[in-house]
Amino acid sequence: MAGIKDTAEKLWRGELTTRQQHPFTATGELEEVAPNVAFCRWLGNFAICKTGEGLVLIDTGSYVNQEQMLALVRAYSTARIHTVIYTHGHLDHAGGTAPIAVEAGRNRVARPRVVGHRAIAERLDRYRRASDYNRRVDDLIYGGGSSWPSDFVYPDTYFDHQLNVVAGAEKFQCHHARGETDDHCWVLIPSAKVLCTGDFFIWAAPCAGHPLKLQRYARDWAEALRAMARTGAEVLLPGHGSPIFGAIRVRQALNDTAEYLTQIHDQAMAMINQGSTLDEVAHAVSVPAALAEKPYLAPIFDEPEFAARNVWRANCGWYDGVPAHLKPAPAAEQAREIATLAGGYARLVERALARMEEGALAIACHLVEWAAQAAPDEQSVHAARARIYAARAAQSESTLSYRIFSAAAQESASKVGIAMPQIDRRF
Repeated sequence: MAGIKDTAEKLWRGELTTRQQHPFTATGELEEVAPNVAFCRWLGNFAICKTGEGLVLIDTGSYVNQEQMLALVRAYSTARIHTVIYTHGHLDHAGGTAPIAVEAGRNRVARPRVVGHRAIAERLDRYRRASDYNRRVDDLIYGGGSSWPSDFVYPDTYFDHQLNVVAGAEKFQCHHARGETDDHCWVLIPSAKVLCTGDFFIWAAPCAGHPLKLQRYARDWAEALRAMARTGAEVLLPGHGSPIFGAIRVRQALNDTAEYLTQIHDQAMAMINQGSTLDEVAHAVSVPAALAEKPYLAPIFDEPEFAARNVWRANCGWYDGVPAHLKPAPAAEQAREIATLAGGYARLVERALARMEEGALAIACHLVEWAAQAAPDEQSVHAARARIYAARAAQSESTLSYRIFSAAAQESASKVGIAMPQIDRRF
């Protein structure tokens, strides 16, 4: 396998694409990327910094492979872990701390200080309250079989806006900004000119519209990226994917990502102010090709349409501007009425399959969904639904769309006891 720096160069030059090596691929590679700063390519990346007082970790990786994370740290250094800094509270970034605390107890040394933004505590509390939901989301996005933790390692040092963490002669500048989360921070290591972005930068279109997660903040996110671009950092360590080397490249990637978010935000707000509905906003917002074609802005996890929906949610609440949707009839009742008008659920299925063959997959999904809600136990309906959603998944560019449509296909296939339709994905 190519080294981290070699892979980073190939990605930047376009010799390797993020579809060939998805940013969420946990390769387990660990490499020193600046003096006394090592980077680990994990599901959620983390950095290890050597100081005169011990190691400082920026993030700790995922809760699903905690022991492997600690083994990777120990492959780089056996020094005491002095401090852990969370860029945010997502459990693919702040989930690997428990074994570190256990190791400290076993070695009879002080457990590391854990630093994070004040809002992380509320996030972890919420994870406890909604554990079953979060487990289902993880199963959906990552392919099933996940286990949601019942205990978390909370920070013991909180900050609100900015905090300088000192270990030995090294300083770690932590800056809070809202972006993918409300508890996010980015970390600058001035002596090494290394910038740790967390999920502000992930070698893909920003995950600014996740349909299964909490509010994201496109405008604040863009401002944070521009602030990072002004630091003069020469190495960018992202929350997912490969590093970027060179001050000019770092500045370009950050500013391009900021502009990507600004385009979505400003287009959406202009339409909102003109009185457009959510549906109109979501289907009209687009990103200029000059940005969408950047190797680090491909919509391989999230999509501009989803981000536009989150701009609406941040500014307008949940009402989408269509009066019938304010207090709608139950979806099943609507579906039965539509089926009656169509001449029965079978006519809806017939039309859905015809539209699928024509390539009109979005409308085919509406038609077959009405049929499934009008006749939830009919095998012919679910056989068609499985085919249509499998076809929709095959055409999906982003991981989120692919997983959600695939899950719908699998749901119907399981209900009627048929094999899951083959998904020949283009991407």
